[in-house]
Amino acid sequence: MAMLTPNSVHVDQPLTNLTIAYMQDSVGFIADKVFPRVPVSNKTNKYYIYNRADFNRAGQVQLRAPRTKAPVVGMSLSTDTYSAEVYSLATNFDFETLANADTALEIRSAGAQMLTMQLMIDREIKWASKYFAGSIWGTDWTGVSGTPSTNQVKQWSDYTNATPIRDVTALMQAVQLKSGGFKPNVMVVGKQTRDVLTVSYTHLTLPTNREV
Repeated sequence: MAMLTPNSVHVDQPLTNLTIAYMQDSVGFIADKVFPRVPVSNKTNKYYIYNRADFNRAGQVQLRAPRTKAPVVGMSLSTDTYSAEVYSLATNFDFETLANADTALEIRSAGAQMLTMQLMIDREIKWASKYFAGSIWGTDWTGVSGTPSTNQVKQWSDYTNATPIRDVTALMQAVQLKSGGFKPNVMVVGKQTRDVLTVSYTHLTLPTNREV
């Protein structure tokens, strides 16, 4: 005698409350955090630059006698240009596919999220290649396993001999002196370096006579 079974009384269908997609966490993207976006009205234009020396020149302040004019100083301007390049990406769905798609898929929304993610990845790669590489910021410092020389530091993965706090402090001081007194408040490092600094050195017991 034929008997009904669980498989014979049910046709498998996609769940309406669960769809799985794979995307990166947008919190991990830093391009627009390090270099905030500047809105512009035109694709190309110019911007003004005040002469740095005018604001930082010393030795021009003078004693002023009664009923005499103060010494006059001036300012100068220059300009530079920008070009806002346009990058784009698109996807499309035909009306038949959209009309026949299961509601749980939300294809239009998924397509928008896919495009947004790929655009963010592309921007991050472009930023890293242009600004997070060697020979860009004037002076490159290199981590070495041996004794450091000019523009070198002990590799920070050498937990016994490296001095990352002292290294960063010295570089912050150098930048501050060259920038007119502005103290750096952001440091960008790769995740591997970040993990070495925050995990390994957090649990490192330094000798009492060690300068950090």
